[in-house]
Amino acid sequence: MSLLGLELNNKRLMRLSGSEKPEGQRQMKYKPLDMLNIRARLAGITPEAVQEAMAVNTELPAIIVTRMTKGGIGKTSITVNLATALALSGYRVLLIDADPQASATNMLGIETETYHEHIGKLLLKSGDKPDDLREFIVPIFDDGFLDLIPSDVELDSTNPALIVTMGREQKAEEFVLRNKDFLAKNYDVILVDTTPGTTPVSVAFTYLAHLAGKILTVVEPEGSCLRALDALQFNLEEVQKLAKRPINLSILVNKAQIGRKHVEHNYAILTKSYPNRILPVQIPHSIAFTRQIDADDVPASMPVVLKDPNSKAADSLYHFARVIVSEFNVTQPGFVANS
Repeated sequence: MSLLGLELNNKRLMRLSGSEKPEGQRQMKYKPLDMLNIRARLAGITPEAVQEAMAVNTELPAIIVTRMTKGGIGKTSITVNLATALALSGYRVLLIDADPQASATNMLGIETETYHEHIGKLLLKSGDKPDDLREFIVPIFDDGFLDLIPSDVELDSTNPALIVTMGREQKAEEFVLRNKDFLAKNYDVILVDTTPGTTPVSVAFTYLAHLAGKILTVVEPEGSCLRALDALQFNLEEVQKLAKRPINLSILVNKAQIGRKHVEHNYAILTKSYPNRILPVQIPHSIAFTRQIDADDVPASMPVVLKDPNSKAADSLYHFARVIVSEFNVTQPGFVANS
């Protein structure tokens, strides 16, 4: 119910899902497909009609690129939790880890000591022939609602290779367009976690964001982060000149400690400098985020919304996911936009 943002009694929720509670089980456990069916029926659509529309869909999924020029502000954590919350809500999600540090990959329990195919190889390809994306994708949820293209330390070698590549800024868009059929039929939203700073790979994905008209960025309400946001805005303006289309900022405030004088001062500066760009949700400072990656047992790692689903941090992330659905027009075949 927190994922849906609705108040429904348990009996109606179960009826809308079309599933029954297994005998001997105290509570109903809802899977992403159940959540998709619930949302479909609430919107007056049959689940069968949604599945039929998915099978013939030709429209690109929503694209959400996350960027920030400063590290350590929780961008990757937010991106992974957003991807997971959307998947838990019944959206089909592809998460691309475009950061050689591979924190998003580790947070989803994927070890990076072994080699992985990575997005850099796809960015360096040319031509219109579709890629075999199954070679690159690692399923995170068994039912296909959350897939990952993991990162690898070798991804860092893509940056110097792109520098000498013609049309390097368009490489992420080329990747998406030549794989449009596969992406349209299998996903409702693509999220990309980029590396901190400004690299050829991150610029290529920033250029891709012109398809959405905006990028998602994460800030803490503190001085150095606000300066980094100004640097990101400058880079965005340069990319806009190449794309010849507007690319705006959607700003999420993370680690909000409301009530502290310096936080409120910096938040006032942020709202004045970027009016109408700040999302109507804040993620509170929470110790739950520090428990996401298990350094001794990476396969046991998981984002807050899975590890501490009843925490205040998780609840704020559910709210954030609902805001993003509207902000980036995330929908599904068979649904009316934002229904």
